[in-house]
Amino acid sequence: MKKRTGFLVKRGATYYARWNVNGKAFQQSTGKKDKRQAQTELDRIMTPFLLQDREKTLEHLKGEIDGTRTALVKIEEERNPPLLLSQAWNAFEKSPNRPDSGERTLWDYAGHLDGFCKWLTEHFKSARTLRDVTPEMAEGYAEHLTGLKLQANSFNKKVQALSLIFRVLSEPGRLTANVWDKIRRKRQVSQSRRELTVEELKRIVEGAKGEMRLLLGIGIYTGLRLGDCSTLRWGEVDLVRRIIRRIPMKTARRKATPVIVPIHGTLLNMLKQLPRNAKSDYVLPEIAATYARDDSAVSKQIQKLFSDNGITTTRDGTGYILVQGEDGKQKKQYTGKRAVVEVGFHSLRHTFVSLCRGADAPLSVVESIVGHSSPAMTQHYSHTGETALRDAVTSLPDITGETVKALPAAVVEDEAATLKAKIKEIAGKLTARNAGKMKTALLTLAG
Repeated sequence: MKKRTGFLVKRGATYYARWNVNGKAFQQSTGKKDKRQAQTELDRIMTPFLLQDREKTLEHLKGEIDGTRTALVKIEEERNPPLLLSQAWNAFEKSPNRPDSGERTLWDYAGHLDGFCKWLTEHFKSARTLRDVTPEMAEGYAEHLTGLKLQANSFNKKVQALSLIFRVLSEPGRLTANVWDKIRRKRQVSQSRRELTVEELKRIVEGAKGEMRLLLGIGIYTGLRLGDCSTLRWGEVDLVRRIIRRIPMKTARRKATPVIVPIHGTLLNMLKQLPRNAKSDYVLPEIAATYARDDSAVSKQIQKLFSDNGITTTRDGTGYILVQGEDGKQKKQYTGKRAVVEVGFHSLRHTFVSLCRGADAPLSVVESIVGHSSPAMTQHYSHTGETALRDAVTSLPDITGETVKALPAAVVEDEAATLKAKIKEIAGKLTARNAGKMKTALLTLAG
């Protein structure tokens, strides 16, 4: 660093400014005869040199501070290293900041992260921590997903899951930005399931056997989703009052409000003929077990049942189509486009709503049954409400074509005993003040 000093020298009556720079002397007249004024002039002359010295000093200090900060960061990272990609999922699961997601959603998140990590290992082996992931890597993975020709919904789910994981782990990952936030989401076009005709419903019911037949019956006559139908419990089925009271799985975590669905005569007969399984409280124990292991397995069985009975489940030109081979037999041939499913179990829900509306059931009643009602429409169902619901369901046609079979004597006696017990229970609670309420309860039992 250059050394600069300044001082005054009096020559005659005038003061001169004199200074040294690296041993070389410089001199300049201040033009002042008063020493105080001369000192002020000296300070003015020396100011540019002193500022240069200060700038150099500050630059030197900044360099030392930056070096110290880098050393401290290195020490801190050695003591508490940034989160490794291999540790990311375990950290996300344990994080108190993550959303309270269900097991299936977490399973999906884990799959999305694993898919990204495998791709990263193939293309950027040097990336070991979350902080090593750059915006260019995120863009590269987005291009990879686009190349797989995923539907917009699938693409968006993967990117949104990765964005969520990186956001939750920003602190342990020592992230300064979320590389997924700038990845543009795909525009989604909703693919609604089409409803089935009565003829199609009869066809698939006739082709179904065992528990699958009853599963279809529950779906057709309740409008419940596949998960709710597959895992329906006997405790949610009241054969005496002829209602199913179920909290939908889709909304259970947010709002545990049950839907009440009257049991159609055809479905009632199917349920009454079903022998109770002492080892399970599920109405469909085999299907419930399969759904618990892999819900997609139940969906695949249903899609196969539809296809086997001549119902095309995918949009024309997508997925697999049937073509005639050289041997005259039909075989499956891939169209080259990912299947867009138009018909599935959810079609039964659409059909249920359509049939109810076709029978002039009030929209508010139908919405209450399928659980689409707004908070303003949510209500405690009175006897009048249940009557309206029952009228809507009773209007549905008999899809199975079965004749109502006589119930075994043991079943009749059991139901009679249950009914008598309920009547005695209501009678025991009867007072002058609650007579109206108890009357409603008795009328409800009478159906």
